[in-house]
Amino acid sequence: MSPLGAILMRVLRAGCMAGAVFVALVIVYEVWLKASQGQLANLTRQDISFWVILVVMLAGFLWLARSMSRELAKPRG
Repeated sequence: MSPLGAILMRVLRAGCMAGAVFVALVIVYEVWLKASQGQLANLTRQDISFWVILVVMLAGFLWLARSMSRELAKPRG
């Protein structure tokens, strides 16, 4: 991999990690909001669907960052 490619890969990995942190914060905020309103016991279908989408996005961000880390760890040559 060229040096420019490695730099771009590091920038993309940092972006993926930042996206994962943001999505995790949104999940925590939404759970806290529902818990503070006392509505965790009676969630609607829209709430559950939204949380599932957020969890899938979080998993995707982390999987992509992991694969970039593995690619960067390969020996150059």
